[in-house]
Amino acid sequence: MKLFSEIGGAVFSAFERSSSANGGLVADGIGMVVKRLISPVLEPVATIVSEIAKALDIFQENDRSEHLGQAMEQMDKKLENFDSINEYIDYLREGIRSGEVKLNDNLSDIQKAAYTATGAALGIKAIDEKYQLQTSAEFWGQMGKKFEEGKITPIEITKILETSSKNSVSAENVTNYINGDKMTDGQKASGVSDTIEGGLKAANPSMSDEEITSRFNKLIE
Repeated sequence: MKLFSEIGGAVFSAFERSSSANGGLVADGIGMVVKRLISPVLEPVATIVSEIAKALDIFQENDRSEHLGQAMEQMDKKLENFDSINEYIDYLREGIRSGEVKLNDNLSDIQKAAYTATGAALGIKAIDEKYQLQTSAEFWGQMGKKFEEGKITPIEITKILETSSKNSVSAENVTNYINGDKMTDGQKASGVSDTIEGGLKAANPSMSDEEITSRFNKLIE
């Protein structure tokens, strides 16, 4: 527990340093996402965010969250200087490629966690922008836990986000449904259930209805 407390402080300190050059991040709530990602699910969350971001062409194959986190701290331009998050990530990537960003691959565990969380949070913001959703640390923490348990895959999370966007279902209510909590904003549990099942089906088109139902039931266990 002490390690996670130390990592939490290091991550948020790193975030605050990078956000001083990227004022839009704090305003958009990424700081809270970073702060709350400091848990045993940080690594799986970073993994699924990276895979989803690559599938959506937000991250490229060689992009690493801890490198983007370091670039956010070192590069001069702010997120608010760009019309989209993808343009900002391209700018960070070019800084890494050119050597303007001085990468440190000999980081301590705490430093690596700090930069990984910051880079993953940027990926989350880009995914939110893509689907016009507002996800939360609770959503990603739940997805990280389910991924670690083998109950969901990154492509399934991607498709659930896609169907949520199409059906105007909030990520908050996806989390609520999986947790067995009440829905908010007047959304019906049946609509959220259909959205989750629709995402699972879209991610696994060769599965039978019975297999999708089984996958769904395991997810909400």
